[in-house]
Amino acid sequence: MAKIIESIEMLKEYFNEVIERANHHAPNVSKITYTLLGLIIFKKDKNSAIEVRSYEGATGNILWVTINNTRYAFRYEHTDDTIEIRKDTFKGELIYKVDNTTSMDELLNTFNNL
Repeated sequence: MAKIIESIEMLKEYFNEVIERANHHAPNVSKITYTLLGLIIFKKDKNSAIEVRSYEGATGNILWVTINNTRYAFRYEHTDDTIEIRKDTFKGELIYKVDNTTSMDELLNTFNNL
């Protein structure tokens, strides 16, 4: 089930939870998450919602956002410790994989092509 992020405070709370989990369980993506947050906010379509996965009241490691009229899922992948950007759903077409070694230029290029 998806939970709509309705305020900056809700977004901060969600990302604080993501960062806390990453620091303990996913150090390979703990730093790049900050850059992704900024790009997601900057690039998301006006009047579109940011949604996050939730279950039993807790949020998960999937976020959906619409950019240029296309929905994208940002999902932490445990098998290779990356954040995947996928088209439409968390099982959709893989667009890009991100980790702490991803450069700002690579991320900007990826987001500019979404």
